[in-house]
Amino acid sequence: MPAGRVLGVIAIALAVATLFNSEALVRAGEGMQPGPTRDIVLSVGRPVDDVAGAVGFHLPREGLDLAFGQEPKTGSGTALERGSTAILRRNRRKAARQSFAQPTPARPLRVFVTGDSQAEFLGQRLIDQAPQGLLEVETVARNGTGLTNPAFFNWEINARQEVETRDPGAVVMAIGDNDGFNVQTADGSLYDPGDPGWETEFARRVAVVGSVLSGDGTRPVYWVPPPTARDPEFNGIYASQNRAVERAAESTPGLRYVDIYSTLARGKYSDTLRIDGERVLARQADGIHFTREGAVAPVRLILAAMAEDFPVLRGE
Repeated sequence: MPAGRVLGVIAIALAVATLFNSEALVRAGEGMQPGPTRDIVLSVGRPVDDVAGAVGFHLPREGLDLAFGQEPKTGSGTALERGSTAILRRNRRKAARQSFAQPTPARPLRVFVTGDSQAEFLGQRLIDQAPQGLLEVETVARNGTGLTNPAFFNWEINARQEVETRDPGAVVMAIGDNDGFNVQTADGSLYDPGDPGWETEFARRVAVVGSVLSGDGTRPVYWVPPPTARDPEFNGIYASQNRAVERAAESTPGLRYVDIYSTLARGKYSDTLRIDGERVLARQADGIHFTREGAVAPVRLILAAMAEDFPVLRGE
C-alpha cells in the first residue's frame, strides 16, 4: 500500500478513536498544568467532545465500561464541588480519639493506601517498614488526580466507591502534587493558589473526602499532603495545602494530619535525606516525588501517626 494511503488510514483511525473516546481527551487536558499545551488540547478536545456527545459516539465506550465493571469517577452537584464551609467549624462533632481493635498476626490491619502518584512508593515501603505481619497493605494510586479539578476526577465519588468495595481498617491518603489549579466555591467565587480563599476551599474539600474515607469517623484516615518542593512556586502551594489539611483535621472525625512538610529536613527542601545513618537520594528528578529509598522517611512518620491509634505498631 502506498505510504500516502497508509498515512490516510492512520489519520482516519485516529479521528474515529478520538470521536469514540473524546471525553478522555478532554479529561487529559483538564488534568494538565495550565499552559499552552493544555490550551491546545482543550481547544481541540472540547468541540470534538460536544459533537461526539450530540451524535452518541460516547455510548459504546460507556457500555464497555459498564460491562467490565468500571464505575464513573465524575459527577455533578457533589459536596466536593458545591458544599458548605460549615464542615470546617471547630465545634462540629469531633469525637475524642476513639479506641480501635489492635492488629495481630492472626488479624492484621487492612490498610488502603491511595492518592496521586506519590502514594505508590509510600504503599510499598509501608509494607516493609511496619512490624511484620501486622498490616495488610493495598495500594491504588490515581496518577495525575487532585481535589481542585473534580471535573477531571471526583475524589468524593471515588472515595465512596473504594471504601464500600474494600472496607479497610485504616486509610493512608497521599495527595496534592497536582493541585496547582484555581478553585471555585459554591457561591461562584474563584480563587487562585496563594489566596486565603483558596486555602479555605481546599480545607473544605479535604474535610469532605476525609469524612467519606473515614466513614464519618469509624476508621482513621492518615492524610499526607505534599512535602517541600524544589520549585518555590510549588513549595508555596504545598505549604498552603498543609495548613489546609491541618485545619480540616481539627473538625473532621477520624482525619489525622501527617506533617512531612515541616518535619523532613527541618522543612527545607533537600534532594537527599539521612536514613539509618546513611545519606540517600530521597527525591526524583522532578524535585517533588520521593524515590523508593527516600520514601522510607515519610513512611516512618506515617507509622508514628498510626501508632497513636494502634500502639502495637510501635514495635516495642
